Amino acid sequence: MTTDQTPQLHNGKDIFAARIALIALTILYAASLVFLFIKQMQWTGGAVYESDLPAHISMVIDDGWYYSLTALIYRLCYFLPWPQVAIAIVLTASQIASIVIGAKLLGLFLQAPEVCYALSMVANFVMPCYLRGVADGRYIGMQSASIWHNSTYIVMKWLALLSLYLYVQLELRIREELPVRRLVLFTVILTVTTAVKPSFLLIFAPMMLIFLITDLVQKVPFARLFCFGCAVLPSLLVILLQNAVLFGDSTGNSWVIAPGQVLSQHSAHPLISVILSLLFPLVMLELNPQMFRSKVSLGAWLMALIGFLQLFLFSETGNRSLDGNFTWGFGFAILPIFLVGIYYLVTELRRFAEVALMRRIALLLAGAALLWHLYCGVYFYVQLVRGVSYFMWT
Repeated sequence: MTTDQTPQLHNGKDIFAARIALIALTILYAASLVFLFIKQMQWTGGAVYESDLPAHISMVIDDGWYYSLTALIYRLCYFLPWPQVAIAIVLTASQIASIVIGAKLLGLFLQAPEVCYALSMVANFVMPCYLRGVADGRYIGMQSASIWHNSTYIVMKWLALLSLYLYVQLELRIREELPVRRLVLFTVILTVTTAVKPSFLLIFAPMMLIFLITDLVQKVPFARLFCFGCAVLPSLLVILLQNAVLFGDSTGNSWVIAPGQVLSQHSAHPLISVILSLLFPLVMLELNPQMFRSKVSLGAWLMALIGFLQLFLFSETGNRSLDGNFTWGFGFAILPIFLVGIYYLVTELRRFAEVALMRRIALLLAGAALLWHLYCGVYFYVQLVRGVSYFMWT
């Protein structure tokens, strides 16, 4: 991926109109999120506004169980006059932050803030292309980065994107220097991300290790790479603590190697459901195999591959056996590869008139796949706001 000056809005009126439209959409989305999260916190059973949120809050408020850093947020919110409103605002801010930071990531390569924000909003709404009968529902059995019912994932998502943003900035400069302040900031954000939910580190750390090795082979100074790699150590300590809480002897929980078990729990056709979850990125990968020459796009796909292998190979036992917690890493990795795919689609469309007819048809099909993902995501979210269970059984 290289820095690209297009597409841009050159007319001042167009820029102003685009900003107003994006602000209006963001405000509408934020208001609906606050409404949705408050409704979810009031859930006591049944399918209407079903969510993990009440259980996550109860773990800390009623049971004093501090597994995730979000538990501290809930505890602090309960010192305020309207704790449910405060929690809803925190989760809403996290969802909006995911869009903003996704735009920042795109902004490293597309110099058009309004366009980057709009594209990031699309990437934060896409859901798997749904076909009736492939899985039990529109969410269960499908893999997605767009989740609105799990609070730890929601908070992790924007922090993980911020970790990626800082990492990309460092990785792009590693051959010349390693800025100390930026490295410290990256270390802190990565540690906080892991403390919220460990899923991101489990796909990010192996990818980073692969690139550290390739950088070493390419003669980047070992001392510089060693310092860079040490940024992961605090997060690894956090994971050890989390593992003791989640899988300690007294919990009755563990994890095992069980190929395909989690993947097939809610899907009669797990491979097809994976393809439908990644349809647009896979089409763009077929159209642009050269994207693997870029460390950014290669890194995104490496995280997706690592996440998929974890999802395929591992399963939990005990009372967490049906929770599908090994899906979270792969689910998040879908967002970076969508951002990568959207970047390549935009850069291809700018020279649409110059390419051969078959290439144009292929690009239109890729755009149609992206629109299908977007429709499924918007439909899913609207149904959530209306009170339909996130399981969305069919």
